Amino acid sequence: MNSFQDIRNASLYEPRIELIKKQLESFLSVVDLEKNGEVVEVDGFRLKNLKDWLSPSACDPSEIFGYAGSRCNCDCIFCCNKGNPPSLALGNLRRPPAEEFEEMRTRLDYFFPKQGSCLFPSLGDIYEVMMHPHFLEVLQLLRQKSSKVFRITTNGESLTSEIISQLERLKPVYLYLSLNSVCPSRRTRLMKGKNPQVAIDSLPLLREAGIPYALVIVPWPVDSLCEMLDDLSNTVAYADHNDAHLVEVNLPGYSTYFSQEKLFDLEEVWVKVISIVRILRNSAICPIVVMPSIYEENLCKGRKNLPGIVGLVKNSPAARAGLKKGDQVLKIGSIVVSSRPQARDLLSVLQRSEIGEVSLTVEREGRSIELSVNLEDFCYPYSKEIDHHLGVIFMGTGLRLSYLESLRGVIDSYNAKHVLFLSSALVKPTFEQLLAESHLFGNLRIDIGVPQNSFFGGNIFMGDLLVVQDFIDFIREYLKGNGGKPDLIVIPSSPFSLGGWGRDLTGRVYLDIEREVGIPVELLECSTIFD
Repeated sequence: MNSFQDIRNASLYEPRIELIKKQLESFLSVVDLEKNGEVVEVDGFRLKNLKDWLSPSACDPSEIFGYAGSRCNCDCIFCCNKGNPPSLALGNLRRPPAEEFEEMRTRLDYFFPKQGSCLFPSLGDIYEVMMHPHFLEVLQLLRQKSSKVFRITTNGESLTSEIISQLERLKPVYLYLSLNSVCPSRRTRLMKGKNPQVAIDSLPLLREAGIPYALVIVPWPVDSLCEMLDDLSNTVAYADHNDAHLVEVNLPGYSTYFSQEKLFDLEEVWVKVISIVRILRNSAICPIVVMPSIYEENLCKGRKNLPGIVGLVKNSPAARAGLKKGDQVLKIGSIVVSSRPQARDLLSVLQRSEIGEVSLTVEREGRSIELSVNLEDFCYPYSKEIDHHLGVIFMGTGLRLSYLESLRGVIDSYNAKHVLFLSSALVKPTFEQLLAESHLFGNLRIDIGVPQNSFFGGNIFMGDLLVVQDFIDFIREYLKGNGGKPDLIVIPSSPFSLGGWGRDLTGRVYLDIEREVGIPVELLECSTIFD
């Protein structure tokens, strides 16, 4: 936290530090510093008053214990960190555990949940937090300052009965358990860990301790597609038997830095995984979601953004009230629901309220059914601290209609008549549908472009992984066409969320796009939608 290297690592996320660093380097290039008549070699500097460096924050506990994730006890063949280019503005400094612990304690001293502020983040790759020797000690100190849920991502290699007992005393705790396979030999091939059985055996222990968890599976075709699909079915069945709160299936992908050769056919793997997941949903009690969920929606749904239920948390108020997978929410209370984000928002408000009961009207097999939901009728694995929608699981977050209103405001501020909106292949179908149904844009011309993920390469095509140069390259090609020069370029803000300063994953600011192409560029503020 106090060394020059720490400041360099943080500089990509905090403009004030970047300025100080440059000023000091410039100053030291022309002078020598002395003490008692002797030249002193400067290799670092300290921030005098850390309170001056507080930043607004939601004060999620992971903002403290995340710094324990500097190492890993697995070597997953699909690890996304292996596909990170050298120029990516991420990376952990390799420091002794005692020094990392000291940083976490310092950050904890300036962690003020009631004020909503903490020290600026120093982002990096997050590995396995639970293998840090001081991890549990950090959690114990953190629990004294925050009652929020500890959301911990782990590969499970450390989840012994002793560790789970200690986590039980720190509840509320929620685990994202990257199990990937219930078969010890396959898990070893996938993750190259030394304790696959410890992770596998942790599921019933977590259930006994009352610690809810999401089981994470990356369906990577390490041997054959058939073997992978069979194992996916077995792993989901094991999770369901042990009352998993949720099963999250992360569709696999890789950058060109991960492999120069084609490892598998992305479309074939993704389509077959989604096909088996949709079958498994009929037999499993626990909800199963696919990430990115919008791919499943594009593949299987004609109309997008509807509030269809794909799963229900076991023993949740919604499940106990009789809602079912396949229901589409029509009304919440007396309010007519038309979109997924609207349904999620209303359910979230209800869960935080003092209301004891609410009616939900759903469409089921062509019929309208009204159900009464008792908000206090629940037990494990449902939790009021963890769940936000009464146990209802939708197919992702969806696109808010308010985004269109914000887009219209941005366009009007420039008095633009021809707009180039840069989207991703995943989001484009939903955005086109909302745009066609909206009355906000009149005779405006809005072209929707889809830049390629050239920086990452491979089979990556997520919009959130686009970088500044990808946008510049696409715009230059677009301008070579016959469509004319747009008055304004609008880009969703999610690719530029690094550190909250409009920077992409390489640390480059989005304003470079405007400087390079000579056309005004504005960000459309939106959350990451691939969840």
